[in-house]
Amino acid sequence: MTSAADLAASLKQKSGKPRTAAIQQLIRIEEDGAYVGLVGGSPRPRKAETEKISALPVELDSRDARFVTELVSGVTRWKGRLDWVIRQLRPQGGIDFVLLQILRLGVYELVELGLPDHVINDHVDMARKLVRPEAAKVANAILRRVTRMRRDGNLPKPEVPPGAKAAEKTAMLAVAASHPAWMVERWLQRYGEADTIKLLVANNRRPTYSLRVNKLRVSMGELQQRLQDSEVECEPSPFLPDDFLRISKNLREVLAQGSLSEGLCQVQDESAGMVVALLDPQPGERVLDACAAPGGKALFAAARMLGQGHLVALDASESRLRGLAATAKQQGMPPGFLTVQAALLQSFAAEHTAAGRQLFDRVLLDVPCSGLGVLSKRADLRWRRRPADVAAAAALQDKLLRSAALLVRPGGLLVYSTCSIEPEENEERVASFLAADSDFTAEAAPSGVLSGGVVTEAGHVATLPHVHGIDGAFGARLRRAASRTYEFRMSM
Repeated sequence: MTSAADLAASLKQKSGKPRTAAIQQLIRIEEDGAYVGLVGGSPRPRKAETEKISALPVELDSRDARFVTELVSGVTRWKGRLDWVIRQLRPQGGIDFVLLQILRLGVYELVELGLPDHVINDHVDMARKLVRPEAAKVANAILRRVTRMRRDGNLPKPEVPPGAKAAEKTAMLAVAASHPAWMVERWLQRYGEADTIKLLVANNRRPTYSLRVNKLRVSMGELQQRLQDSEVECEPSPFLPDDFLRISKNLREVLAQGSLSEGLCQVQDESAGMVVALLDPQPGERVLDACAAPGGKALFAAARMLGQGHLVALDASESRLRGLAATAKQQGMPPGFLTVQAALLQSFAAEHTAAGRQLFDRVLLDVPCSGLGVLSKRADLRWRRRPADVAAAAALQDKLLRSAALLVRPGGLLVYSTCSIEPEENEERVASFLAADSDFTAEAAPSGVLSGGVVTEAGHVATLPHVHGIDGAFGARLRRAASRTYEFRMSM
């Protein structure tokens, strides 16, 4: 994988367009997010100013685009620590919203990437053009000070002072690892300091990726050989060795050499594959993916069913389902096998059962959640989430569980899953569901379906980034009794 330093060095005397493009993307992320800046209170964007910047035409070649991706993902991941450094260098007064994005970018390149001092020129020029002439003086002063401190080895570092109280220790650990303090605090209480630090480190690693092999179109060995012939470094997953390949180098080459566009494989995390393995759909069955968008798990389920039976991919978001039918056809699904439908699960369940339609052999309920298991790939989520979001997600998850349960035939299987590592969204939701007026019981993951220590003592699937090296996720099998009539009191 090309390093950020190599990418930056390759720019040589090019214009500052990649950095301008990075500022445009960072502004969009910030405006979509609700992240409160740590510098000078809460800098807010001025709409006219940001619209003007967003409208600037920036053309990039593929190498520049990779550099922009590195900058945007890196600044987003390390935003908390970058703001802390800036605050040490300019402790008094606020900083303009756009100037703050430029300073974050500059500090990231100098401190985290270790790029040479001359990159400051681009940042000062951006401050002059995108903000105002006086802003260039501020940017120059702060970034020049960073270079001097870097040279002298006395850059400010977030360290826990001797005798610090628990709250101070949590705050400094949060700054050092660039996470919100509330997340760090809850993980310290659950995992202890050593494992919390490991989790924070895992969340800050550059994300790794894996491919699900579409065995309707190609064998594992054939695809692995094809990728290796294109200098894509890959190896079978230790968790799902028959279906997933881990990519250690040259993921972009997978795009270039056509395996994705030909439907031979799909970029998908192994934790997502485990959920489908837990569902274990069989050829000829009726299967429902109740929160299917964007459709990766539904496509894996379809491949496991060999395109035989009937699979319904349901989701409340029509736009996020768009393209799923075409992708399924590209991956070799036969006509009539897959039904893609946009609808609220609660409404779908009420209408389906009221009409007396045939129930499903297996239902996958991959619920909306906090996403705190995927912070390596979605660094922006750490700044978007608030403590109340976990409780709000749990309330919605309860409603969706009740609705999904109505659609499982007697003797059928319901799999509940999240991409969260929070007990309130995982084990506690399953326990609450089973304690209600239900004829469902928890069922352990079948032996031999999954390997690598991902099955808990309770028989659920649970992965942690710092333990298993993949996204954090949870899955539970819930079996409906074969002989009782199930009528759950729905909460719409």
